[in-house]
Order: sequence, then C-alpha cells, then structure tokens
Amino acid sequence: MKKVFTALLLCAVTVFAYAQTGAVSGMLTDGDTGEPIFGATIAIKGLAKGAITDFDGSFTITDVLAGPQTVIFSYTGYESQEIPVEVVSGETTSIGKVVCRSSAIGLTEVKVIASVAISRQTPVAVSTVGAKQIEAKIGSQEFPEILKSTPGVYATKEGGGFGDGRINVRGFSSENVAVLINGVPVNDMENGIVYWSNWAGLTDATSFMQVQRGLGASKVAVPSIGGTINILSKAT
Repeated sequence: MKKVFTALLLCAVTVFAYAQTGAVSGMLTDGDTGEPIFGATIAIKGLAKGAITDFDGSFTITDVLAGPQTVIFSYTGYESQEIPVEVVSGETTSIGKVVCRSSAIGLTEVKVIASVAISRQTPVAVSTVGAKQIEAKIGSQEFPEILKSTPGVYATKEGGGFGDGRINVRGFSSENVAVLINGVPVNDMENGIVYWSNWAGLTDATSFMQVQRGLGASKVAVPSIGGTINILSKAT
C-alpha cells in the first residue's frame, strides 16, 4: 500500500510540474531586408533553455517555466535584444515577429610595415620598378615578365596557363629566389616554388617592387640564395 501511494504521489508531482511549464515561439527577421534570419540563438534568460531559428526564421522553446520570462536574441552581425514575455502554463506563447537590426563591428586599423632598400644607400645590388613602369610594361605579359629587363633577371611564361611564369635571378631558379609580398614570403614551404597563377590581380595592387641580386639575409625562412624580390602593395 505504501509503495502504491508513493507511486501515485510521484505521478501527481510530475503532472503538476509539467503543468507549470509552457512554450515560447516566434520569428526572427532582418530589419533592413525583412528576410528571415537562419541560425540565430534564442535563449531564456537565467534558464538552460534555448533554440536555433529555422530556415524561415521561426523558433519554439519548450518546457519553459510558467510566469514572467525574458527571451534573448543574438546573432553575429546583429544587435542583441531582450524581450519580456509571460509564459502561460500548458500553452504556447507567441511573441510574433521580432526585427533585428544589423550592428557595425569596428575593427582595429591594420598597418602594413615592410623594409625596403634605399638606392645608393643600401650596400646591395638593387633594382626598383615603380607602379608607372609596371603599368607601361605589363601589356599581355605575366607579372614576373615585368622584371625581364632588369639586370641579372630572366623571366618568361611557363606552362601556358593563365598567370604561369618562371623567373631566374643570376642563374638561380625560383626555388632559390625569395619572393615577398609586403615582407611576407610566398614561396612554397616544401619546394620553394612560387605559383604566380595564385596571385592574379597583383599588377593593379602593386605600388612598387624591388629586386635584390645575390645572397640576402632575412628574418624569415626564405630561399634567398639567388636573390630577393620584394613586392609592396598600394595603401588603397
């Protein structure tokens, strides 16, 4: 008899607890376009309850304690919102359509710092090609071919594909020539080859480039035995 009474009591408590919960539903949309926002996080403040919006921006959070609650809306690129709601026991409370406004995320300024050789001051053999010279020489050539008139440099097309090129400095192939863009090496880490076809559009972005002929020292691991090609991009 005691066991039966205990079982009935547990069932009654469970039913009572279930009856004290409800659900919250709604839809999240973009404030500028009116389109639904997919993948936004919806949570009940102070409770371990939440949901993710569907493709149509809708969501439903179940088993929420009845009474006054606060629904928190958050998504990357949008302002977070908190909306109070009264959850009714045993019912689904709809908060309707919620409009989220986009938020501007400020990023810190990025400065490109690179060292360059100064003509007649740096004790190395250096040639500098400016943006105007690049524009005048490029034509239908590949980017490395701009340097073929530079002393000690041989450059030509290679492979026949768009952007494919080969460059030699003082007889050394590209595997032994360091190529830097704003001081960052672009040689392949395994074989030292430079895949110029990966750098389409570099012509328009280059401020000037310098070719140092001969062995050079570097703070990074680059194969600068034959020389170094340093490409500096435009600020804007």
